[in-house]
Amino acid sequence: MSEKHGKTNSKNLSRRDFLRNTGILAGGAVLGTGLLAGCSEGAAKDTPAPAGEAWDYEADVIVCGTGPAGLACAAAAAEAGVSVIAIDSNDKIGGKGILAGGNLGIGGGTRMQITAGFEETAEIIYEDRTVPNLRTDKTMVVETVDGREVEMGQWRKISGAEDGEGMARAFADNSLDTWNWLDIMGVPFIKANVSQMAAVYRGSRYYSTTSPRLVDRENGKDGDMQAGGAGLCWPIYDTAVDNGAQFILNCKMTKILRAEGDRAGRVIGIEATLDGKTVRMKGNKAVFLGTGSWKGSTKLKQLFLPWLAKYPHISGEPYVWNDGNGIEAALDAGASLSTDRGSDWHGWHRHPGTLWHSIKMPFGLPGTAEPLDSECIYVNAEGKRFMNEEIGEDNPAWVGGSKPFYFAQLCAAQTTDKDGPVVWIILDETSRAKQELKFIVGETVEDFMYGTADTLEELAAAIKVPADALAASVTRYNELVGKGADEDFAKKHLNAKIAAAPFHAVKWGIQKHNTLGGVTINPKAQVVDWDLEPIPGLYAAGESAGNMDLIGLAKPIVFGRIAGMTIAREE
Repeated sequence: MSEKHGKTNSKNLSRRDFLRNTGILAGGAVLGTGLLAGCSEGAAKDTPAPAGEAWDYEADVIVCGTGPAGLACAAAAAEAGVSVIAIDSNDKIGGKGILAGGNLGIGGGTRMQITAGFEETAEIIYEDRTVPNLRTDKTMVVETVDGREVEMGQWRKISGAEDGEGMARAFADNSLDTWNWLDIMGVPFIKANVSQMAAVYRGSRYYSTTSPRLVDRENGKDGDMQAGGAGLCWPIYDTAVDNGAQFILNCKMTKILRAEGDRAGRVIGIEATLDGKTVRMKGNKAVFLGTGSWKGSTKLKQLFLPWLAKYPHISGEPYVWNDGNGIEAALDAGASLSTDRGSDWHGWHRHPGTLWHSIKMPFGLPGTAEPLDSECIYVNAEGKRFMNEEIGEDNPAWVGGSKPFYFAQLCAAQTTDKDGPVVWIILDETSRAKQELKFIVGETVEDFMYGTADTLEELAAAIKVPADALAASVTRYNELVGKGADEDFAKKHLNAKIAAAPFHAVKWGIQKHNTLGGVTINPKAQVVDWDLEPIPGLYAAGESAGNMDLIGLAKPIVFGRIAGMTIAREE
């Protein structure tokens, strides 16, 4: 073994020395662990290595992926006294979760809810996840991109699909304990607020929000993540390390090993690549998958959502790559697959002027503010206006025709552009100046996602759309503004013509963000086979696991913790 990956007994080091010595904060970011570390009397202890090969590493549980799910599993298992080796293909911990805003939609009676006088119980959470249309006393009206107005009750289950059997019960019953667990370990919950969707959801409407800063990280550096997700990830990581968990970064799981062949017997470990070599890691009790979404895998995109197969951009890049390797490895080992209930709805983010999702340099540009819908038009790759620009992202995504859903359909039709689906926001200089929008190439917008010119013909050439179509779209829109009525798409507010040079075009960055499909798990976070029987020794949570219709940080942390506690109890 190289010195870079040499033996480290993290339990005997202070956190400050631990991080300094391992370099996890210093840029190189590999935290070594001892060869054959932490052997126990677990169920796989006496299992020989496959094909007569020796084990390179050993612990009670091998955690693959250090996002919120993997960190929660590692911390819960280590707290219970079992040895943990956690690996990640990235050179940093946290996965996509460390980039998140930090809103945590779990409760059940937290101290912050009690202080605010907000009543919530496990039963409310459970009922909200299993009984549709609870709020029959109030209705809401939403507008769709095709001009329809749809009236519905103020609560409706997101996609209409039920969670897997027992999953909602497990989530509800473990929500409060999980929140208190995070609170005790020092997660900096800074406020609890009623979300904008308070009338739609009860059981998860009262969010705890974590501080948007690095937490207890003495040697943070320029370029580190400042999102609220760090407020969750670092305290959970600290808890894992303080209880002896060991981390190896730049280490990628490639295969799940079972005792009796590829699809038979107990899961006994994994193969992984480290320093360009294949290593074998033995899990005496279990292997846990927290390896992230399928959205970057060409194979899995073809399976889950065929029209997405050629789509180039997903959120989290370039900080983390969701290549679906954990899901693919689990399928090879006999796991079943749970459908993705979020394919066509809320799994999308939009951000003008950049491919990245609100990420600062060096991970991409931050993009710019969304121009007023009343003073711009959207055109497609043909230079044609195609929708009512006023239909906003806050409309419930289960309503066919809302903007996120509609943009998702554009992805189906436009997969040839290397920078994603073509949706250009067109506005003039008067509107830009009025809104104080700053389109600065290399600072606020990507050079390939912005164009400006003194004529519409020149603008069309800059953004590579047909000049006659773009000019016709603007001319027609200006006519409608003059009439005071949008006869084409029923937009209600037409405040200004697009007439003053220079003209501006800003491209929407449309990302596949959330996914819900993955290997099927049960309420204990055990991965199950096609007969829905648990595969001994294999667990999963987060976006690598399916079987529950819920996005965000709550599901991976709750079920990652459940996995860690369940593994620790295994004989």
